[in-house]
Amino acid sequence: VYVPESQFFLYAQQGNTDFYARSMEGAYQGFFANNIQADWVHIDDIDQYDFLYLPIPVMLTAEHAAQLKAWVAAGGTLISEGCPAYWGDRAHVGPTQPNLGLDELFGCRESYVEFTPDILGDLKFNMSGIPTWGGIFLQAYEPTTGTPVGWYADGKVAAVDNQFGKGKTRLIGTMVGAGYGSHSQEGASPLFANLLDLAGKPQHVVSSDPHVKARLHSGDGGTYLWVANPLRQPRPVRLTLNEPWGHFAGATVLWGAAMNVDGQTVSLTVPARDVVVAQLVA
Repeated sequence: VYVPESQFFLYAQQGNTDFYARSMEGAYQGFFANNIQADWVHIDDIDQYDFLYLPIPVMLTAEHAAQLKAWVAAGGTLISEGCPAYWGDRAHVGPTQPNLGLDELFGCRESYVEFTPDILGDLKFNMSGIPTWGGIFLQAYEPTTGTPVGWYADGKVAAVDNQFGKGKTRLIGTMVGAGYGSHSQEGASPLFANLLDLAGKPQHVVSSDPHVKARLHSGDGGTYLWVANPLRQPRPVRLTLNEPWGHFAGATVLWGAAMNVDGQTVSLTVPARDVVVAQLVA
């Protein structure tokens, strides 16, 4: 989710947009590395979605905070990075954190905070058993109605899950997008794939090779599979399609290498720096 006031505030505070860009890009890369296609969504357009990831939301207007609460109450699943709405309208810091009533939304209150980006470059915490990188800012919590699901090395609560109305939230007290972006050479973080489980959303296509990306397109003309290999070597890969897409018996290849289709499993070798496009046949 893109929030203009957070970007503007960080530019005014830091003199550049580096923190915001790193957080947004890193979050996108975290999903992409797990073969999950995320959309860029303006906060005014969130009603088109039922699952949102909110990077570095350090400033929110009261209107946008209320919009997020109403969206979750109606059944949405919101994953937020740390310090949501720390600065509210006109950049005023709220006496209660999370600010603007978001403590109720996330089921917790701040117990500790650090604005020390220069020493948080290697911040690591435990997210439900997954070692996860953070960075930029650090916020710890005392749960109220929420349940702790992540912890910093010193035992402070790093993440809280909460039910709110018909929806659910997860507040993670640091900037996971920026943390992943700074350590992406370590490979895909399972954290981003696991967030789909929290929302109860199945992944459309799972790739056995994190370097090979696959996308499904469906419409009146049929179901099409696109597979891309950005590397300089051919890559054998097995793709597993989720149940709602149905079962397939074969494929008509429109571009690239042949593939073997067996129900919900597609196997092929993608040529170096090339794509394969095929229509799946039931």
